[in-house]
Amino acid sequence: MTSGTIDLPKVGHVLRYVYLFANEQKAGRDEGVKERFVVVIAIDGKRYSVAAITTKGEGRANALPLPAPVATAGGVAPNSSVVTDEINIFSWPGFDIRPLMKGKGFVAGRFPPAFTNSLQSAILSAPHERVDRD
Repeated sequence: MTSGTIDLPKVGHVLRYVYLFANEQKAGRDEGVKERFVVVIAIDGKRYSVAAITTKGEGRANALPLPAPVATAGGVAPNSSVVTDEINIFSWPGFDIRPLMKGKGFVAGRFPPAFTNSLQSAILSAPHERVDRD
């Protein structure tokens, strides 16, 4: 799938989404503060697990920097990172998916398969918080 398509996203695809961080949820929020890019980490039927992509690191020790070619392939800013200690889970399409600002569809880009596999392993094999958005 290429960016700008409206097919169902797959693991490794980058989407725009209103991500709710676990600390925001614990503080009583039920909506994220802003739209951001996320990467699809896992799909189970219509349930999607996504990890936040950040340009500021959000002050987190557990953020994996994206190599420049990976960021470019994903359609995200250079020097971005993926938060690896939490995920949001929702039923597709959910209320928090946002269409692309330019073009049609939801997919902004795609991380290379090898990077996606290592990212999946890093997130799913380590302790992480799960924020259910349904």
